[in-house]
Amino acid sequence: MSLPQNPFTSSTIPSMKKSPSLEKEDNLMQIENVDRIGELPDDMLLKILKNLSTEKAVQTSLLSKRWEGVWKQMHYLFFNMKNALKVELPLAEQSHFIAQLITKVINNHSGNLEHCKILHMTPQTQDGTLETWIRSLIHVKHTKYLELKRFRANRPGRARVLHLPPNIFSHPMLTSLLLSRYQFESAHAFNNCNNLIILKLFKIKVEVDVLNTVIESCPSLKMLVLEIFQNSRTGCLKIHNNHLKFVHLTCTEIDNVEVSAALLDILSIHNVKLSRGINIVLDAPRLLQFSQRLWKVHQKNYFMVVFATLAVNVDMMNPKEVYMLKQVLDAWARDLQILQIFFKDNDIDKKEGESSIDGIQNKWGNCFLDVDFRVRSVYLYNFNGLDEDQFALAASFVIQGKMMESLTIETSSLPAYKTLAIDTAVAKLMKLPKGNKNLNVKYI
Repeated sequence: MSLPQNPFTSSTIPSMKKSPSLEKEDNLMQIENVDRIGELPDDMLLKILKNLSTEKAVQTSLLSKRWEGVWKQMHYLFFNMKNALKVELPLAEQSHFIAQLITKVINNHSGNLEHCKILHMTPQTQDGTLETWIRSLIHVKHTKYLELKRFRANRPGRARVLHLPPNIFSHPMLTSLLLSRYQFESAHAFNNCNNLIILKLFKIKVEVDVLNTVIESCPSLKMLVLEIFQNSRTGCLKIHNNHLKFVHLTCTEIDNVEVSAALLDILSIHNVKLSRGINIVLDAPRLLQFSQRLWKVHQKNYFMVVFATLAVNVDMMNPKEVYMLKQVLDAWARDLQILQIFFKDNDIDKKEGESSIDGIQNKWGNCFLDVDFRVRSVYLYNFNGLDEDQFALAASFVIQGKMMESLTIETSSLPAYKTLAIDTAVAKLMKLPKGNKNLNVKYI
């Protein structure tokens, strides 16, 4: 006896073909469920996180297990407590809570850091939190470039004393350090800082003898930036370092300044108030020709004289040095009194009679077109009329009207063909359309 046929076999069920719209929806769901970004290698994911703030980068750990530990491999951390503050909440509680979060992020990060920047509030300088951060970032995370800036949330306040143990900034991996809005009572934290190459101190309140010890404790410095406020004017600021190539100094009042740096290429002075009878000693062979005019004080009816001066030793054939010159000029948001440029002799001279300065807009001439600064007087030393780049720089100053009074070209003893080339170059500079009609071009 044969069994009856099952009425629900596949052969008896009518086919239920999906509509095109339903099929399209299913395909989209399948596509959306594929995490294409998560399949990328870690180095590609880190490039994505590089474009996010530290806060947003840490939040990506909630996306999936794949993202959970990626942010911990980042080479850069930036914490800004000011952005995290809420107006409606008590300030003290917020400060403590946000500081705890920062500490947690630093501790959970794995590996070393290239750069870390923390903008924090005053309490962290008093409760030991800042010291904890510094120890972890320098001695555990081996951070290469560390920036620490203090701010007050409600109103501007006086600098807070930075109490740190000896040698805390001494670690072979730390090469750059920036500190802002603190007061130094001692230099112990900088003991044995042979590791530092760049030191920037902004809005720091410190006595001259303490600052001298800080500088002396960092013998490997190549860049030194000082924006200093003092309790008293007595003392001589001593910057003695044979590795320094760049020095910027801003100081409200100072008695005496000594700068001794055999390799110094750029010396930038702004808003330095000097009393009558002060002594400024500049022992920098590469800038030695500048010293006489650089420190000439025009005594008027004022007790203090404010300097805004920049001296630069540059090789126009070296792209890195030209770029640095542009960056320095760009950083001068205020007007300069004197800009002195000494051109390095690169020993690449054109043959006599060879055309060199017919075209003004060459590679370096264009690069200075967007630099926004003004200067009363410019002095060019060792100017070579056969060098296109030097001429282009001088021409850009003349045409753009960046010089208020004068452009002076000074030369030393030169062979006859160079003297003729300089005469020709100066004559062409004088014929250029002047951005400032009152500009006086002189050749000494």
